[in-house]
Parts: sequence; C-alpha cells; structure tokens
Amino acid sequence: MSICNLGVCKAIGECILGTYFLYGLGTIGALLLLNRLSRDLRPVLLVGAKEVVGFYHWLSLTVDETKEFWEDLWAEAKHQYRQEVERKISILQKQQELLQKIKEQLG
Repeated sequence: MSICNLGVCKAIGECILGTYFLYGLGTIGALLLLNRLSRDLRPVLLVGAKEVVGFYHWLSLTVDETKEFWEDLWAEAKHQYRQEVERKISILQKQQELLQKIKEQLG
C-alpha cells in the first residue's frame, strides 16, 4: 500500500494549498496596512529621507575632498622624488667630471 492511497498526499496537498492561501491573504493585508501606514507616516518618512539625502551629500563632499587631498599629496611626492633623483644625478655627473679632470692631471 502506498502513502498516496492512504490519503496522505491529499492531506498534504490541502495543507499546502491552505498555507499558500493564508500567505496570500497575509501578504495582501500587509500591503494594505503598509499603504495606510505610509500615508500616515509620510511626514516622518520625508524627514528621514531628507536626512539621508543630506548625509549622502556630506559623504560625497567628504570623499571628494579626501580624494583630492591624496591626489595632491601623491603628485607632490612624485615631484619631490623626481627633483631628488635629478639632484643626485647632477651630483654624480659633477663627481664624474671632477674625477675625469683629476685623471687627466695625473695622466
């Protein structure tokens, strides 16, 4: 004898269908309640949304300023590094010229 012959399948099917029906009713009720609450809470939601917009604006400005700061810092560091390398090259060239003159005087 199978389980379906005992009426278990029918009972499970009815239970599942009933559960989905109740879920559907609950969803519709929740949507209606949410719609009603959203109209009543509109001023509060508006203030909250305005705060979020303000925070987003402040955050984007802060990020832009921070990004600009680091870009400027990076550019300045690269410039100073290049100057330092050029200065070292210049010193090495002068030392090489000096050594060449000394070599010519001795030779």
